[in-house]
Amino acid sequence: MVRVFAAVAITAICSCVSEPLPVGQTISVGTADHGYLHDPVRLEDRGDGYRRVRPGEGTRFGTPTLVGAIERAAREVADAFPGGHPLRVGDLSAPHGGAHSRHRTHRTGRDADLLFFARDAGGMAADGHDWLRFDHLGLATLRDRVFRFDEARNWHLVRTLIMDDHARVKWLFCSNELKARLLRYAARYEPSPQAVVRATWVLHEPRRGDSHEDHFHLRVGCGSNERTLGCREQAPHWPWLSDTASKEDSSASDAASDAYLVRWLFAEEHVDQRRDIAGRRFDPAAQPTSIVGRQVGQLLVFVRRAPDQYARVLGKLVRQGGDR
Repeated sequence: MVRVFAAVAITAICSCVSEPLPVGQTISVGTADHGYLHDPVRLEDRGDGYRRVRPGEGTRFGTPTLVGAIERAAREVADAFPGGHPLRVGDLSAPHGGAHSRHRTHRTGRDADLLFFARDAGGMAADGHDWLRFDHLGLATLRDRVFRFDEARNWHLVRTLIMDDHARVKWLFCSNELKARLLRYAARYEPSPQAVVRATWVLHEPRRGDSHEDHFHLRVGCGSNERTLGCREQAPHWPWLSDTASKEDSSASDAASDAYLVRWLFAEEHVDQRRDIAGRRFDPAAQPTSIVGRQVGQLLVFVRRAPDQYARVLGKLVRQGGDR
């Protein structure tokens, strides 16, 4: 009976593949929690700006998109903050993906755990080799030592990942309290309003399982060639990851641009929707149906919760919106 069930399960996964998988090409087949990994890429135990938490252990495989995103982001943070400790990288996927004893997901090479950057009580960069659980004050304790959440380096990691055109970052799971700290920091210091808008959506506390108080859970999306070979990803589909959007085609990228969001927010014909969005306080059970409406709703919530910190970014968005 077990063999029959296993055969049915494998058949169900493989049924989404429209043609034989090419030899030598990495393909993520299925969804993050139900699938496998074909011809994966290995993340080395150490590289520029990163170290693996479990060197030598086999949960180190992913797609080129995932592995490349980690390597580029770690290198960028190390270059921006010289002399600090490297990014600690936890689990990716097993050599062929599939179920893993430590994870419900991590099955198709598109997930990775990234430990938070930390500072010690004196403000110096601390080695993040331990899984430190940070509270709403950004503090963690371990063996009578106190650590602080490093907003500067953690934000630089986030903004590097979400602004990387090749990374296709779908989610960066973390707790709501740490998300708030990162967005407050970004509102003060981040020069790119688009990075703040993207982070508002991509940073997310998952509804099920761990609240992610001790690490980022990075998930990347499928490339267009992978989707034709069985890679599947659930909604939402961020407009800036659209295969048809390009920097030269303003009509395709309007939904992802800050100026478009600002024009939508202040347009007279949207006054009723704007009032409705603000009144709902971004209730997940009553979200606006359009991606633009949801983005504006989240922006309004952020403005209401942190008006002083967000004023600079919002002002820049308004100026940009008026110039176009």
